[in-house]
Amino acid sequence: MIKVEIVKEVEVIKQVTVDGHADYAEHGSDIVCAGVSAVIFGLINAVDELDEDVQFDISANEDVTGHLTYRSLKSTDKEQLLLNAMLVALKTIEENYSDYITIEVREVK
Repeated sequence: MIKVEIVKEVEVIKQVTVDGHADYAEHGSDIVCAGVSAVIFGLINAVDELDEDVQFDISANEDVTGHLTYRSLKSTDKEQLLLNAMLVALKTIEENYSDYITIEVREVK
């Protein structure tokens, strides 16, 4: 199962962590993994390409864990719009494939 954790601070998304694999289908044919990957990497590429004022950090493991963390270091309104669009896309995947992906949103102070 893919586990997505969104950390917010006063409604500002500060961190997105994705862990695991969907195991919906065999490797290379898993549409849930492909969908989540497309949304996450699309977000990273969009933020990097469209917002020169934002500062963020990414850590990832390309091993069997399927782990990626995106941290917002200096947020902008444009970044937050893109992060919220990402969350909507991930929630859409979760609505259709809830046995394979869960999303937790945590508010921190």
